Amino acid sequence: MSLSGKMTTRFLAYFVIFYSVLLIVSIGLIVYFVYDLIESNSYSDIRELDAFELESDFTKDSNGVYHLSQKLIDSAHENTGLVQLINKNGKVLASSENNSNCCESYTLSQFVAMTKTKEAFVWEQGDGLYIVFIEKHPATQLLSMIVQENIGSLSHETKKKLDDADASLEIYTTEGRLKQVVYGDKKQALSGIEILASSHNYSERKEVVASEILEDGTIAVVRMNNSNYYPFEPAFLDGMKKFGIGLLLFHLILFFFTILFSFWIGNRFGRPVLFFLKRIEKLAEQDYKPLDDRRLRTKKTGRFKRKYRVYEDIDRSLSRLANTLEANERKIMQTEKLREDWITGLSHDLKTPLSSIYGYSTMLASDDYDWSNLEVKNFAKTMQEKSNYMDALIEDLTYTYQLKNNAIAINKVDVNLLSFLKMYVKNSVWGDIQDPQGDNHAHVFIDPKLFERVLDNLVGNAIKHTPIGTKVYLKVDQMKDTVQLTIWDEGKGIPKEELESLFDRYYRGTNTTSEVSGTGLGLAITKQLVEAHDGQIHVESSDKGTIVTIILPTSVS
Repeated sequence: MSLSGKMTTRFLAYFVIFYSVLLIVSIGLIVYFVYDLIESNSYSDIRELDAFELESDFTKDSNGVYHLSQKLIDSAHENTGLVQLINKNGKVLASSENNSNCCESYTLSQFVAMTKTKEAFVWEQGDGLYIVFIEKHPATQLLSMIVQENIGSLSHETKKKLDDADASLEIYTTEGRLKQVVYGDKKQALSGIEILASSHNYSERKEVVASEILEDGTIAVVRMNNSNYYPFEPAFLDGMKKFGIGLLLFHLILFFFTILFSFWIGNRFGRPVLFFLKRIEKLAEQDYKPLDDRRLRTKKTGRFKRKYRVYEDIDRSLSRLANTLEANERKIMQTEKLREDWITGLSHDLKTPLSSIYGYSTMLASDDYDWSNLEVKNFAKTMQEKSNYMDALIEDLTYTYQLKNNAIAINKVDVNLLSFLKMYVKNSVWGDIQDPQGDNHAHVFIDPKLFERVLDNLVGNAIKHTPIGTKVYLKVDQMKDTVQLTIWDEGKGIPKEELESLFDRYYRGTNTTSEVSGTGLGLAITKQLVEAHDGQIHVESSDKGTIVTIILPTSVS
């Protein structure tokens, strides 16, 4: 996988982790508040529920016995009533009150009576089952007890129940005026609509009122404080408060998690970036040694740790760049040294013949001595030799430049190399070359004219630097995909310090007055010509002689 693919995958994984944590926290908070909402309160007003909301509030055990949920039972108590599960035959299967005051079954007349008083609320649950809520508010029960007695003289037991409930008994005229406070504290008189409103939305009323028309036409009213008073607005405000706390808690968790996650991501990605920046700075300062950061690398293998393994491609690229820069720097230094040696040698090789030419010309131009014709001819001959040497040196320098810049046209043809060598030896001016030996079927693509120059340089160099009478040998060998030409002599060999830079010297560096002729560029030109033929050249030398090996691609497929 590419580096961009690895980085994309890594960032995607981090995003999934970040999103998963947020999702878990969000779900946790939602579950907590929903659970708190469910558990902190039962149904606030059981009368306003729909049938489907009560489907999970009754169960049947393995013995066939039905049970009501505790939430439904608590709601019935808070709404001052009784909740029961009844089948279509009127049998009570489960009840919020298990005592003798509760009926085990209902008759048709009892159902009709509850219909008239509107004290029952029914929800059909299917399979012939019904949930029934029957109101039994203390105010209504107290009023029923009082009506059965003489209102003018309440019993001690009735008064005690009124006191326990902190209730009062009032009589109103048919016109709605307060006629008498029979028992309890005097309160502001109620209107007809207030009495009607008090019979609904119990949780929204601070005071619960029960009323009944007496035989004389007056109206008896029992008033008491609502112990289950739970108005909507405070409940709503309480819910909003909890929601605000939850939202604040969520953002605090999100904030701290984001900070921690940012530090983690910064450490994961910032540390390697800092590492690579330091390494690039070292490269800029020409320090090519690798950095050793144990926080990123394992001590045993030196590789990046698993969590940083995605950066290995970058590290390898920087290592290759460091090696390339180091190699280039060495090459530049070698080139600079070679250039200095080249200029020094060239200056020497040009200065020496120029000095001779200048000296002889000065002597000829002098009037202090009358030179003979023979002396003048000798001077002129020496000056001509020095001029020819300088001309050959400049030509060879130009030729090496042209080879280096591929400015020499090479016309390759298919040649039988052994036959070509035999023809070369036959036409050669050299007398110390043995007849070439080797494979007579070795064919190569070469430019005959240019390859003759290669042989001239190598064979001539071998003959000139070996004692007179020393033989030079040539041999051709056919390899799998190449042809090998070997040229060797039995001379005293080449010194090791010269052998290492044999093909890199662009000057001979010897005194031009010596008997050894040439510009010193022959071997450099030879190497360039061999490489121009897609070949290679190697030299080995010892005190027993020198071996030059040329490897060329074969033309035989």
